Amino acid sequence: MLTKEQVEERTAYIGSSDAAAVLGMSRWSTPIRVWAEKTGQLPVEDISNHLAVEVGNELEDLVCKLFTKRTGKEVRRVNETLIHPKHPFIRTNIDRRVVAEDAVLEAKTASAWKAKEWSGEDIPQEYIIQVFHQLAVTGKEKGYIAVLIGGNMDFVWKEIHRDEKIISDIVRREVAFWNDFVVPKKMPLQVTRNDADTLFGLFPEGGEEEEIELGDEANALADELEAMGKDAYALEGQIEKTRNALRVLLKDHAVGKTDRWRITWKNQSRTGLDTKKLKKEKPEVCAEFSTTTKSRVLRISSLVTEPKSE
Repeated sequence: MLTKEQVEERTAYIGSSDAAAVLGMSRWSTPIRVWAEKTGQLPVEDISNHLAVEVGNELEDLVCKLFTKRTGKEVRRVNETLIHPKHPFIRTNIDRRVVAEDAVLEAKTASAWKAKEWSGEDIPQEYIIQVFHQLAVTGKEKGYIAVLIGGNMDFVWKEIHRDEKIISDIVRREVAFWNDFVVPKKMPLQVTRNDADTLFGLFPEGGEEEEIELGDEANALADELEAMGKDAYALEGQIEKTRNALRVLLKDHAVGKTDRWRITWKNQSRTGLDTKKLKKEKPEVCAEFSTTTKSRVLRISSLVTEPKSE
């Protein structure tokens, strides 16, 4: 668990684990989420007790030892937060420095399901940005990233060389994010598909029912959403039509194959709870095990009456 002091410290700067989210290039966080945490409007999520994080922390030493064994490069811990020479709100904590070399080492673990993300020369983009952020702060010329995949399935390590153009762009965007949004507490304009929970956390109550005027931007967004909804409905129909065509080909066979596909249409059963019957016949049991969750539902209805065709 993070201490109060650690939480407060993390809100005072952009760290290397924040960098991809600030740039809008993270699968796990968003610019609005980072902004909400840095401005103190939402608590910093403490993931230190998540199993994957705990395992990763426990295996960090092993990953570093494997890196040294495979490469012959000695590494050392750096037990301090490093600060950018020009921008004190840009900082990093590196896993290791590489001895006798102008380089840092980032140690990772990954499940077997993520093995493809590390095939060939591939590196997940969040980690590339993380390492470039570290190079920006430390001034080092190179970053190594080592990953233990699937516990004992594979171990790979790769190099990320300093690129001044990329580093300058990352720093520029981080500085703009901090000065334009964090300092004045102005919400970023970049909204993503993963922001629903963050927005509910920021605005949990709908407040008064009195209408407010939203203007042309809301018109454009609602029009766009309506058009996408129609497209999605049409696409869903086409998808189901294609599925039915495959069912016709299978008929009473459970499995079929081509030179490129294996297609199954198998029987299965599912046991569910008849909540209506439970509520009717055992209302006290239903009440005892019922839970209430809060949410805000977004609905859009047209105020324009379309003319009738003659």
